[in-house]
Amino acid sequence: MGADRQGRRAAQGGREGRPARRGQGVRGQARRREEARAPHGDGLRSPLARTAPTSPTGSVSPARAAALDRLERQASRFPDLEFGEHGTPGLDARDAALARAIEHAAAQRWLTLVALARACIDRRWENVDHRIKAAVLGAAAQLFLFGNQADHAVVDDTVEWTKAKGHRGAPGFVNAVLRRMVSLRGGIEDGDAADPARWRGRDDVLPLADGRVLRLTRGVFGRDEVQRTCEQLSVGEELFLHWINAVGRERAFARALHCLRPAPLVVAGLPEAAFVAGGTLEGRAVPHSRPGYHVWTDGHESLVAALAAHPGARVQDAASARPVHLSDTLRPAVILDACAGRGTKTGQLAELHPQAEVVATDVDGARLRALAKAFEGHPRVKVTTPEGLRRVVGRVDLLVLDVPCSNTGVLPRRPEAKYRFTRARLDSLVRLQRQIVEEHRLMLSPEGAILYATCSLEPTENEQQVAWAAGRTGRSVARQERAEPEGLPGGPDMAYSDGGFGALLAAR
Repeated sequence: MGADRQGRRAAQGGREGRPARRGQGVRGQARRREEARAPHGDGLRSPLARTAPTSPTGSVSPARAAALDRLERQASRFPDLEFGEHGTPGLDARDAALARAIEHAAAQRWLTLVALARACIDRRWENVDHRIKAAVLGAAAQLFLFGNQADHAVVDDTVEWTKAKGHRGAPGFVNAVLRRMVSLRGGIEDGDAADPARWRGRDDVLPLADGRVLRLTRGVFGRDEVQRTCEQLSVGEELFLHWINAVGRERAFARALHCLRPAPLVVAGLPEAAFVAGGTLEGRAVPHSRPGYHVWTDGHESLVAALAAHPGARVQDAASARPVHLSDTLRPAVILDACAGRGTKTGQLAELHPQAEVVATDVDGARLRALAKAFEGHPRVKVTTPEGLRRVVGRVDLLVLDVPCSNTGVLPRRPEAKYRFTRARLDSLVRLQRQIVEEHRLMLSPEGAILYATCSLEPTENEQQVAWAAGRTGRSVARQERAEPEGLPGGPDMAYSDGGFGALLAAR
């Protein structure tokens, strides 16, 4: 008991710089595909009292240490998490995959894990030191969301990692909290997470990404419907309330439930003949519900080889590709992809418009360098700095603006966006999008068209923004479409699709 009390006092630490608020490339996708196999298998281990004894070596698994080191930095930043691509130097492939899986699971279910932690801690979560937060969240992700990690290994490694941080009393506190967490787990219930009628309204169940539902030994999630939904599905409260006001409670709930669904790795442009019996890609992908797309099921190395063997292929969700097809009736001579990122739509534009010169740029230096490398030697794609666009002023027949946005259509791929959404940030993005339109409208030829795209579901970034841009540029909205995200927990990968928006503005 004494160690437990001492640990709880140590856990208070100082208030972090940004307290947590309730409610608030190919390589990366291939890795996430591999990691998706790690979380929740059969899931429920026996209580710690019946597991193997602690290892006398006191060493920490390199995978868990790497994941907790990353989470330590993230815990001090919430809700401004940064879960982009990152290396795992010094780890073998297996440990690297586990480290990434732990971090990704924590990102996907951050608010869920915080709710579980609060149920096992007798003080305000906001006052807990960020190092202890990282330890508890990383362990909770494995204890509740993974099915292939022994309880004693998770707890022992986490406690040893905490000891190494030199926070007096913290190891005892973390050990006690994690033991309470283990006792909080019940069993898998009949039914599935994709059928919320069987569990919605209960505060003692945890819906899982694979479609199953984990029963808890007591209620831990909010009694209020909004708070409970946000905690169970790990969606920021401000975003969920925003959706309720915009599209109604049921549609908002469906969007939040979709966020549990792991996003598959979708590849476009691979030849169908390669997947038949005896083909070079046999058994490495399954057809997507959208013709021309496949869900990659093999590893990263084979994907890189497949893309190298088929230069027209690209990693791209079907919904992301749809806006470009809005321009399929045009015959532009010069296309400017002004927010090209790493060039997914750039390549698609070059394929769809074989007669066009495609000029691509991005304001981010790292993305611009990656873009230049990706299209090095391409006969029709010219990568340039923003300053180099002077040569196409007044000559652009198709201006493509795939603008920065709130990412609310791709939350399974961008989980951090669920937590940082606020009305103020949305307004700031709208201003940025208008600034981008203003900065590039003079690039247009007299008959030039604008292709505007986002991966957002928000009308202020989509339909309302396009209406403003049409008036500002003297164009009219010729075509537009918005796609709702598709796919529920436990559903087939072939039925998954991101959400997004696209519009074509043509000269009047």
